[in-house]
Amino acid sequence: MNQVHEPTAPNLEIFDRLLGRKGDATRLDPAIHAVTRFFGERLQGILSRAGFEAAFEATGHRHTSAEELLGALENGAICTFLGVQANQPQAFLITDFGASSVIAELMLGGDPEFASLSASRPPTDMECDLVRQFGDFIGEALQTTLSVGEQPKALRIIRKIEEVRDGEEQEPIVAFDVTMTFGEAKPTLTLAVTHTMLLRMARPPQETVKRPQHGARETPNRQPEPATRPNPKALAVKVPVTGSVVLPAISLDALGRLRPGDVLPLSEEGDAKVKLKVKGRPLYDCSLGRKGAHYAICLERPHQAMADALNGIGLSMPNPDSEETHHE
Repeated sequence: MNQVHEPTAPNLEIFDRLLGRKGDATRLDPAIHAVTRFFGERLQGILSRAGFEAAFEATGHRHTSAEELLGALENGAICTFLGVQANQPQAFLITDFGASSVIAELMLGGDPEFASLSASRPPTDMECDLVRQFGDFIGEALQTTLSVGEQPKALRIIRKIEEVRDGEEQEPIVAFDVTMTFGEAKPTLTLAVTHTMLLRMARPPQETVKRPQHGARETPNRQPEPATRPNPKALAVKVPVTGSVVLPAISLDALGRLRPGDVLPLSEEGDAKVKLKVKGRPLYDCSLGRKGAHYAICLERPHQAMADALNGIGLSMPNPDSEETHHE
């Protein structure tokens, strides 16, 4: 009898790519990379602005479940639940007894030289409260790292596995190992983030489907309208603007041959003066030289008044569209 093999993770990934599906493992990659790369810097900057100096670095991650991770409470650790709603934690901060004492020393503004990992006793109520305050900084760093709207807050401290409520340990999580450097002490913290919160960063924006207008017939294979469409009912305001630009010397022949879109180089020896007036009042007066723009673009052909003036003295403006232009 042939034995049926269960699909493995690599095989599932291959089928997902062939079928165009995107599993959680693929969608989680951007968020995992963001936490690994930027979380330590964000947390360090937030603590520095609050007056606390310590360094943090995410050194690795692993996929696990909250139920398995909370088993560390039996080996001498406490867990801080973070989230927006009290009954729905989005992240877990697990610190052993030694790391909890170092965090408490940091939050008290103590000297890094006195921080050590020798504490083997359970943290006191005051130390647990200091760890909970530290959890608020963790939530702020997560918010800025993942670019989510609401900031997770430290909800409560869990010391025993029996204190976990039903349903709080069911969701899959990604656990990150974060190394904290405070003086000579370098404890390792475990920051676990639920898939729901990580996917809030990688999830594409929801498409808004507009309801068709009343009486309009639906057209099959209709192309979606562009997002930026000019509003025909928008108010258009025309403001009279006058101004002048001092350009380098140019011959009448070259001036007459200018076409819309041609570029004139400005003087590089001296600055080109630009003066602009709106409704007769000066609005803009600056110098454009080596540190500014070096070119002016021709928007229109020479003004008709200039052509009339040249005709009055017996000269004519050359026609740039004519191919039979001769030079004397």
